[in-house]
Amino acid sequence: MLANCDRPCPLLRRTLIAVAALAVGVSLSAAAQTTSSAPDVSPNGPSFSSSSQTAYLSTDGLGGFSSSALPAEGASASASPQYGNQKYPQYPNYTSKWSHIAIVAGAGFGTPVGNATHGYETWGYNLDLGGGWMFTKKVGVLFEYQFDRMKIPGATIAEVGAQGGNINTHLFLFDPVYYFYSRHRTGAYLTGGAGFSRKVTNFTDLSEGEECYYFCYYVTQPVTVANFSSTQMAADLGLGLTWKAFGQDSRARFFAEARYVFVDSPKPTTTANGEGTEGLIPVTFGLRF
Repeated sequence: MLANCDRPCPLLRRTLIAVAALAVGVSLSAAAQTTSSAPDVSPNGPSFSSSSQTAYLSTDGLGGFSSSALPAEGASASASPQYGNQKYPQYPNYTSKWSHIAIVAGAGFGTPVGNATHGYETWGYNLDLGGGWMFTKKVGVLFEYQFDRMKIPGATIAEVGAQGGNINTHLFLFDPVYYFYSRHRTGAYLTGGAGFSRKVTNFTDLSEGEECYYFCYYVTQPVTVANFSSTQMAADLGLGLTWKAFGQDSRARFFAEARYVFVDSPKPTTTANGEGTEGLIPVTFGLRF
């Protein structure tokens, strides 16, 4: 048997050596891959590569937010808001340009003074409407329309031979206003200016007439039997008090005001009627914005 293995033995040995070498090479390659993929375990705990940290710490895709949307360190979270019309630095930034609009509306009663008390006029009522612009929170200017209706004394009416009468004064005034005192809810102001007036004096008689709508009936109403008018210069000066009834931050405020109004109406002549200059003190209550 030994003699017969002399030839094939060398070939068999070479085959076995090649197979063993191949097996060793495959084992070494597998061991190398296993070592490179295993985490580096150290006494301080496992460590990860920087790419892994980026993957785990990135905020992209979390709740729809992106890390690029986060503000830079030290930057302000948001710019300070800017409101209002910056062309008018006298007002705080939070006010709008509409805060400069001024409005007044009121009504009250009035009484004549001076020459008008000499048998020409007696007490009456007034209406006041106006609008304008506030340059600052204290100073502004308004254009006002004021209507004063005063009665005529009975003795004067009897002398004329009428049964009734009234004096209507239409005032168109350009009035600056100055709020010289202002607290949390209360305040005070001065106003005054000049303009022109349309003064109309009417004498009336009662007349009975028939009026028909769905049926006819008789009514008694005053009818103007005589009148005269004049358009002249006028001026006024007043003092008012205010109260912020809707809160100290509200622009609306109730006011009570007294003015002196002077109307330069003509005196009576041989060719024209007239009652001379007119002085009035209208007392008005209302709202200011």
